[in-house]
Amino acid sequence: MDIRNWIVRGFIILIVAWMNLMACKGKGKKHTHVEAADTATTINLSPGHYNLSTPLVITLGDKLHEISGISYISGHVILGENDEQGKIFSIDPLKPDDTNYPSVKFGPKDDYEDIVVIDSTAYLLISDGEIVEVPGFSKAEEVTGSIVAQMGGKHNEFETLYYDKEVNSLVMLCKSCHHEKDEIRTAYRFDLAAKKISDTAYYTISINDIVGKANGSSIKFFPSAAAINPVLGKLYIVSSIGKLLVVTDKLGKVEEVYRLDPTLFNQPEGITFAPNGDMFISNEGGDGKATLLKFVYKP
Repeated sequence: MDIRNWIVRGFIILIVAWMNLMACKGKGKKHTHVEAADTATTINLSPGHYNLSTPLVITLGDKLHEISGISYISGHVILGENDEQGKIFSIDPLKPDDTNYPSVKFGPKDDYEDIVVIDSTAYLLISDGEIVEVPGFSKAEEVTGSIVAQMGGKHNEFETLYYDKEVNSLVMLCKSCHHEKDEIRTAYRFDLAAKKISDTAYYTISINDIVGKANGSSIKFFPSAAAINPVLGKLYIVSSIGKLLVVTDKLGKVEEVYRLDPTLFNQPEGITFAPNGDMFISNEGGDGKATLLKFVYKP
């Protein structure tokens, strides 16, 4: 009996030891997985659907050295406007060496900052908050644009205009407006049906929320371009000052923040999307060359 008891006790001890060993191995595997996930989250600086470090780079010619807004028309045509010129230029991304850029003159020289195209009408934003409407812009070499909206205020500056189809409106974002005190950025809506702009904020973007998404890092956020991603339904906002790409919902709730590499994004001031989600960002030339960057959408 004593021998049998010792055998049983020894067998039980072996089973317990084996179970403890397996439990420790399981814990070790789980811990390794968590660490790998944390590391990936920390170093992944590009949105999941785009690789911000490997665009197709198109160097633009001197005519568009100060390109400050773009609008996608088709695979063969992206429209752009050159700051200080009352002209709309056509860029063919499939012909990167062609820098002739056919143009349409629509108005006098001014501080034009962005362009939106809806059907056969173009809308251009002037930095003081004026919106210029250019109907039938593609039908002649020279057409006449007219101011259809204006935000008041001497100390307000705008560089961003985009189209929200759901509310049939153009939305204008403050680069910096006098009442914001660098705590928010304000959006105003121009109703295309009523042809009326509201001086009441459509929504605001909290700069503190951007700081939070940037892990508490100090940031500078002065919107220079924005567009709604047609596949994801999210608003993508570029800030040339501070080199940021901020992703929000359509009412400005901050969801993602990404820093842009200044070697690629020397002065990003235009953004637009193809219907399939491909993203285009334009850079003013500054001391170098102006560029158009294409980022392929990855589902």
